[in-house]
Amino acid sequence: MCKPSPSCSLDRSSRGHCKHWQRSPLELQAGRSRHFQQVEAAKQVGNGAYTILVFVTLLFLVAIVSTAKGFQADSQVVAKVNDSIITQQELDAEVLNQTLPLEQKLYAIRKAALENLITFRILEQEASNRGVTVAELRKQLAAGEVRVTSAQVEEAYLANASFFGSMSPDEAKERLRLDLETQQKMARYRTALAHLRQATRITRFLSEPRLPVAGIETGPSLGARDAPVTIVEFVDFECSYCRAAVPTLREVLSKYPTKVRVVFKHLPLQVQGLGFDAARAAFCAGQQNRFWEYHDALFAREKISTASFKEIAGMLGLKLPEFSECLAAESSRQAVLKNLKEADRLGIKSTPSFLVNGRLIQGAITRHEFERIIDRELETAASLQVQPPPSARKD
Repeated sequence: MCKPSPSCSLDRSSRGHCKHWQRSPLELQAGRSRHFQQVEAAKQVGNGAYTILVFVTLLFLVAIVSTAKGFQADSQVVAKVNDSIITQQELDAEVLNQTLPLEQKLYAIRKAALENLITFRILEQEASNRGVTVAELRKQLAAGEVRVTSAQVEEAYLANASFFGSMSPDEAKERLRLDLETQQKMARYRTALAHLRQATRITRFLSEPRLPVAGIETGPSLGARDAPVTIVEFVDFECSYCRAAVPTLREVLSKYPTKVRVVFKHLPLQVQGLGFDAARAAFCAGQQNRFWEYHDALFAREKISTASFKEIAGMLGLKLPEFSECLAAESSRQAVLKNLKEADRLGIKSTPSFLVNGRLIQGAITRHEFERIIDRELETAASLQVQPPPSARKD
C-alpha cells in the first residue's frame, strides 16, 4: 500500500505524490515465496558481492569525512587569493548541501553497526552469565514450541500459489511450513532479546550530523529564551502537514516550558503564490508584536485568500494602515526571502522541516517522537554540561 510522505515538497511535481511504499503481510509473504529459489541460488554469490560493496562504500565515506575533519583541524585557512583568505568555514558553507547527505549516510552505517555491536555485547555478557557460548544462547532464546497448523499453511499457499511456478503443491506447502516455523522462532528470539536489552543499561554517545544553526536562531519564538533545546521550524502556511504540526509543538512546549524554545522560519513553496503573501502578512503582524496570533489565525483557516490577510489583521485589532503599508513594502518581501535563503543554504527543501539543536527532521512527527528526541538532547546536554544556545528576541 502506498502512503504519501508527511511533508510538502518544494518540487511541485511531487506534491501529493507517494514517497514511501509499505507492503501488507500477505504481500511480504508472497515476496518471500516468490524468491525462495532465486534467493537460494544467489546467496553464495550475492552475499560476498554485497559485503564487498558495503565495505568499499564505508571506506569511501570514511575517507571523505576523515579527510575533511583532518584538514579542518590542520588549518582554518584553506586558500589565499593575494591578501584575501578563504577559510574552512567558508568552504564548508559552500558545499554543505553536498557533504551533509554523505555525513548522514555515514552516520546511518555507523549507527547500524553500533546497534549490532551492542546486541553482540549483550549476548556475550548473558552467555557468560549462563556459562554457555553465544551460539548456544541464541538457540536457547529461540527455543520453545513451534506450532504451525495445516490451516495456516493452506491459507498461505492459496494466497501465494501462483508464485510457486512448477513446484508441486506438497513441496510448496512444505517450504511455506518451514518458513512459518522460522518466523515463529525469530519472533521468539527477538522478544527474548528485547527483554535482555531492557534489562541492560545502554548509553550511546554516537554523534549525529548536525546543521550549523548559528545565526538562524532569531525570529518569532515561543518558550524560554535560555532553553537548552531549540527547535527551528521551517513552515509554509499553505502546507496541511504544517498545520497539523501546530498543536503538536504546543503540546511539546507545554510539557517542557523551560527546556524547549521554538523559532519560526518561513518557507513558502512558491515565491509567486498565496503562501509567500501569507508569510509577508505574518511578518507584518509581527512588526506589531502579534505574529503568533496571526500565525494561529492563518492556520485556523482551511483555505487562505488575498482578502484573508487584511480580514485577519482587522479581527486581531492591528493598525490596518501600517499593516497594509508593510504588506506592500519591499522590507516584508526581503524578510521572507532571507528565510528562504537560510533554508537553501542548509539544504532544506520541504515543509515542515525542523532543526532540533541542529539535527534535521523532515516531515511531521508525533509528540512522542519529539519528546524522545528532546529527552535525548537534554540527557546529552546534562552529561556533557553543554551551555544553552544564545538567547534571541521573542516577537
